[in-house]
Amino acid sequence: MSHILATTAAFSRLAGHYKDRLAAARRAHASGQRVVGRIGHLVPVEPILAAGCMPVLVSADLALETPEADLYIDPELPPETHALCESALRGDLEFMDLLVLSRPYDKLFYFMKELHRLGRAPHFPPFIIHDLMHSQREAVKAYNQGRLRALLDRLARVGTRPIDATTLGEAIALTNQVRGLQRRLATLRGEGRLTGAQALQIIGAGFFMHPADYLADLQACVKALEQSPAGTASGLRTVVASSEPLQDLALHEALAEAGLNVIAEDDAWGARAAGKDIAAGSDPAAAILDAVWRDTQSPGVWPPPAREAWLQWQAARPEVQAVVLYVPPSDRLLGWDAPRLLRGWQAAGIPAIAVFHDVHRPEGRAGLVDQVRSFVASAPRANQQEVAS
Repeated sequence: MSHILATTAAFSRLAGHYKDRLAAARRAHASGQRVVGRIGHLVPVEPILAAGCMPVLVSADLALETPEADLYIDPELPPETHALCESALRGDLEFMDLLVLSRPYDKLFYFMKELHRLGRAPHFPPFIIHDLMHSQREAVKAYNQGRLRALLDRLARVGTRPIDATTLGEAIALTNQVRGLQRRLATLRGEGRLTGAQALQIIGAGFFMHPADYLADLQACVKALEQSPAGTASGLRTVVASSEPLQDLALHEALAEAGLNVIAEDDAWGARAAGKDIAAGSDPAAAILDAVWRDTQSPGVWPPPAREAWLQWQAARPEVQAVVLYVPPSDRLLGWDAPRLLRGWQAAGIPAIAVFHDVHRPEGRAGLVDQVRSFVASAPRANQQEVAS
């Protein structure tokens, strides 16, 4: 029997935007609206909306050949960095009025800056970096306040509306509606009403659409799922953490083939996208800063207990049957933490595994599926029965 989402027009539209990621932004540009690209989730969308612009997340196509970027980018940097630079060099982002990179992409920013200085990047749009620090120490608060002010000032020069308490408040009200529905979607995932790949498409489409358009389709999908039976998605209910952004379906589809259904991922492309509502009040800019600084997923969050708090909370949920750490060769941090995290979960009786294969390479995907199948086969009997069902 086909899944209810297969016959839901809203899901079809969302899946289309997830696949053709710049389509809505290009249409907005063609209609005369200003477009602001974001590289990284740590660039807040609310000031972009307040300025009257169309926000769009810029993602890396990891299947893209990168011959020009490889001439300039250090080979040890992640494939994502090479793919993003190649996309900018060949003009994919030229139509944007501004491109804002976040701190985790600072190396890409400095490579782009040097290419621009050398005159080798004629197709780059205007670009800046939003250098928000994610240390949780109060000592960095003043610095982060200054970075947000600088971002608002630049957006004010690009946009068509004043960025003030009214326009920021309207943007917050809209994005909070989205957050509420995404949190409801997270509950439905825990009940086994949809697969991890389906959830990733529903969540991810919102990064490439105007929130007002996304909201209507998100509401329709949530309503359809609420009317569907629980437990229709097979596989061990699994939480995933990854050292590279989960910006496509490759890992979720491979894990599903091996017998796991991802119900949450410690990643801004998935379950961490919603977060808490941004507080309404007299100082919306301060509330936005607090949300993007305090309530976010980033490898730059320090100290480690703050960075890992959400993951540990998810792993301890009673419905969770497995935890997977995805640590591909591009990893720079999670591999150091993995042994300690695995020991803690194993001591608590939570089945957990770290996989080090690159799921985007055929041989890596095959190795990952084989490793995870063996892991599933060794799971407690009750969990194996769930896979079989």
